[in-house]
Order: sequence, then C-alpha cells, then structure tokens
Amino acid sequence: MWRAWNLPKTKLTFKVLFNLILWGLWIGLPLVSPAHQSHENGHPHPHANPEFSEHIWLELLTVVPLFYIITLVLVPYVFKRFGVFAFFASLFGMVALFFGIQAWYHWYFLPFDQHKSFFDPQGIFPLVMITGIASTYGLLLEFINFEAEKEELSNEQLKSELSFLRSQISPHFIFNILNSIVYLIRTKADKQAEDVTIRLSSLMRYMLYDSDQSMVSLDRELEYLRNYVDLQRMRFEGDVTIDFEVHGTVRGCRIEPMLLIPFVENAVKHGVSFVQEPYIHVLFTIEHGQLNFQVKNKKGKMKDDVMDESSGIGLKNVLRRLDLLYPDQHVLNIRDTEEVFEVDLQMTLQQQ
Repeated sequence: MWRAWNLPKTKLTFKVLFNLILWGLWIGLPLVSPAHQSHENGHPHPHANPEFSEHIWLELLTVVPLFYIITLVLVPYVFKRFGVFAFFASLFGMVALFFGIQAWYHWYFLPFDQHKSFFDPQGIFPLVMITGIASTYGLLLEFINFEAEKEELSNEQLKSELSFLRSQISPHFIFNILNSIVYLIRTKADKQAEDVTIRLSSLMRYMLYDSDQSMVSLDRELEYLRNYVDLQRMRFEGDVTIDFEVHGTVRGCRIEPMLLIPFVENAVKHGVSFVQEPYIHVLFTIEHGQLNFQVKNKKGKMKDDVMDESSGIGLKNVLRRLDLLYPDQHVLNIRDTEEVFEVDLQMTLQQQ
C-alpha cells in the first residue's frame, strides 16, 4: 500500500494538491473574513484595506520560506540525522528567526503599526501554525518513504526466501526421480527407459525455465504433475494404484510453480514402502478460481532406520511458501492417522 503512495506520479500529485490547497486557504480565508472591510480610523485592522495587501505579503514572505525550510531541510536532514531533540530545537530557532524578521518589517516599513510594541505577540501565531502544518506534512512524507522502503525490503527478502526454498525443492525432487530411473533401467526394457528419460526431460525443462517465474498457468503445473505420476506408474508397474483426477475449468488460472508437487512426492515416498495394497489418490477440483486439492495415501509401519535426513523437507518448504505467497488465501488440513495420510488444500488462484 505504501509503495503505491510512494510512486512518483502519486507523490507529485499529492504534493501539488496539498500546496495548492494550503496556500489557497491561507490567502483566501482572510479575503472573505468580515474583518476585511474599510475603516475610517487612523489605525485600521491589519486585514482591512488598503493595508491588507501589505500584511498578507509580509505573512507570505515569512511563512512560505519557513514552511519549505521545515519540509525540505529540517525534516529530511535534521530529524533523520540528529533526532527529535535537534529537530524541535531547530523548529524553535526558525520560529524565533522569522518572528524577528516579521517584527523588524512591521516596525520599519508599516507606519500604521509603529504605535505597537516592537515584538507584537499576535504575529507569532501564524508562524506557530505554519510550523505545525509543515512538520506534520514533512513527517508524513518521510513516513510514507520509510514504509515504502520497508515494504520493498520485505518483498526482496520474500523473493530471496522463495528462491532459496525452490532451490531446496529441486535437488530433493531430482534425487527421487533419479532413483526411479535407476530402478527402471535395471528392471525394465530399453523402450520404457527411453520413455522415462523423455518424461524426465520434460520435467527438467519445466523446473529450469518455468519454475523461475512468479506464476505459471495451472494447466502447465498439472501437466508437470501428470508426468511425475506417469513416471511413478511406470516405476511400480501396477503394484501401486495411483489415481490422478482433474475436475472443473483449468483455463485462465495461475499458480505458483512447483507448489503442489511436494504433497504428491510425499505420498509416493511414504505411501509405498511397507504398505500392503498401497494406493495414492490425487484429486483437483477447480471452480470459479477456487482450487480444492486432495492427496491421500495409505500408510505402513515404517522403521526409524529407513527414514532419511531429507524426509519432510518438501512438505516444510511448501507450508512456508503457502504462508508467504497465499496469506489468508488458503486453508490446509492434514489428517495423519495410523493407516492414512491425507492432505486437503483449498486456495484462491490468480486469474489471468
């Protein structure tokens, strides 16, 4: 939000409008004041003709420089570099300086004011008023700049973290696929090994080129997942039942690349070994930009010595990515029992 306020056009428009309104009101309100009337006495009201123009020019010659000194010098330099106390001390000094200039001008150049004392306390009110306005305006601009910079830094950190998470997922996934290929080469015919290699090439192309994008089309992500599932079907050759279903309209939806594969990969990795009659069920339901993604696999009794150090890396990463990329836009439920592990993810997809 603050970065939008800090856009050059938006910021320039705000500054121009603020200055036009401020000085328009500063000059215009005294003109419509009842005090701006003709007087017959020797010392008319300061806002009365003909002396009104001299007073208003005096105010503008003091309050305008004071306003821009505060907003262009004191706030961005004194306040940011030397702190609050130096800033308030400089404000006090500026008000005193311009009050002295104003009193000197009154005494020597406005004869109808010479009956007053040299330091007229009424003259300090517009200076104090413009000081408050200028300080608020300048600090508001600095706050917008600060929040915009903080938001930009947060986005850069987010990009770096996501890049790191993707770099973790890719090698982890490749290791599992390579294990599958080694198994197929050892046990299957050459034609099947060739088919697996072609599908792996498609997977690698997606990982190297498409996964660097912030968003990809949902159909490309589903094609990637289908290739992965087909590889696993070839690997297990009917020993594991793997269902892959897609319902609804896929066209026009976009998603973070490689966001869903860790759930499927986890089901394959932990839903096959030491499992009697293993099955893996993957279901996509897309309706009006809402995705319901379900993965369910049967569990077995896995011994501790079988678990490797990389176990769970993919799931931890995808949970973190969901929190970063889809805050308040997803609901994830995981049911982990002795017999079944089930993931139910509902999320709002980006529309093209």
